[in-house]
Amino acid sequence: MSNTSREVAQRTFAALDGRNLDGVIAHCTPGCRFYGFAPETLDVDGYKAAMSHLLEAFPDSRFHIDDVVAENDRVAVRHRMQGTHQNPFQGVPATGRRVTVNAIAILHLKEGRSDEIWLNADFLGLMQQLGAIPAPA
Repeated sequence: MSNTSREVAQRTFAALDGRNLDGVIAHCTPGCRFYGFAPETLDVDGYKAAMSHLLEAFPDSRFHIDDVVAENDRVAVRHRMQGTHQNPFQGVPATGRRVTVNAIAILHLKEGRSDEIWLNADFLGLMQQLGAIPAPA
């Protein structure tokens, strides 16, 4: 396991937890590609727009790291976002509901910075917590 890879992931998530998207981007290559944040692959500007929308909808959101596994140029981060739905999100008016979204991000590093980030987040569970989609019986 590479301490450098682990440290890049931890610094990236510390910036995200601090709601510092420019700090997140500082740990990415200029051509970094983001997968799983939208139906299409995003560039840095697309990522910032998507995350700004999320952070605006959940202004008290926090991002907690649960596990970090690093090997060579890849880092897997199991994490969760917790926050209160205080502004519209994806067409759902503010509900005031507190939510938890579990996720895994895989960072592919190039020269000590993320060159690709793959996100697998429980957005279905988020929409169920917001009441936008019925939860299973």
